[in-house]
Amino acid sequence: MSANLSRNYKTEMNAFAGHNVIIETTNGKKIKGLLIGLNADDMSMILGDATVNDVNHHRLFLSGKIISEMYLGEAPFNIAGLKTALEEVFKKSGVKYYDDTQTIVVMDRYKVKEAGVEGEGPIADRIRRIWQSHIDQYKTDGPSE
Repeated sequence: MSANLSRNYKTEMNAFAGHNVIIETTNGKKIKGLLIGLNADDMSMILGDATVNDVNHHRLFLSGKIISEMYLGEAPFNIAGLKTALEEVFKKSGVKYYDDTQTIVVMDRYKVKEAGVEGEGPIADRIRRIWQSHIDQYKTDGPSE
């Protein structure tokens, strides 16, 4: 049970990576920025394009000791919905989802993440069209559960 909880924790923290977060510090400061680095052992993190008291910083390192709360500033990308869309075109057995890395692998060859599709050829192009349609819908309608 504890191994599952630990894996779930890492999965949830990975969902924050590359997204805008809001940090509340132990001294009451509110910091906003793009989470670009995280040490899960001590919760130290690096934010990009961070804002502290209306002052912008290109990069900001935060010690885990001063972080009291962290919120996701935007709803995460619905990669499970993308997986479902891919399963409608490719056999379910041909679409695998790896929760810990937020990665979909199609036909044991093509990697799909929020950032895009890795691979070349007509099948990769088809996957890319499905991915792009999902991205466009996400940007238009907002995230879906």
